[in-house]
Amino acid sequence: MKKTLIFPLSGLIILGVCAFFFLDPSQEKEKVELSLPEVLFETSGFYDQEILNDKELDDFFIVNFFASWCKPCLAEHPLLMELHANGVKIVGINFRDDEDNFVEWINKHGNPFFHIIRDDGTIAYEMGLIGVPETYFINNLRVVKKIQGPLFYEDIEEYL
Repeated sequence: MKKTLIFPLSGLIILGVCAFFFLDPSQEKEKVELSLPEVLFETSGFYDQEILNDKELDDFFIVNFFASWCKPCLAEHPLLMELHANGVKIVGINFRDDEDNFVEWINKHGNPFFHIIRDDGTIAYEMGLIGVPETYFINNLRVVKKIQGPLFYEDIEEYL
């Protein structure tokens, strides 16, 4: 009985010693920046049928997934309108929405988007969408911050 415990116990001790010496909890994890998926620049816009051109975008811009049926999307909409009024370019991705409801929603609440793309789930999958609303801050075509849920001013003020 004692011999059968020696090997697993010694293995655990060796593993613990290795973890102690090789894992340094004081090291900060690097901020991971992700590239934008190509499909974002291959999909026609809703109103103009134009393809999103990265040359038209500023170094910093926002990608926002939204839907007319999403109550938190409506809650963040006034902030998006304010950002748009202040010159921030926002690419809106309308996620799995009925076209008539989407158009009515934009007409009623205003259009803060520089470019709108309707998505059946392809772009959402490529970007790792969890749910709507979801907002990505983009700097030099790299995702630098992701907000799941409604956007608040505190989330973006460091970028303005």
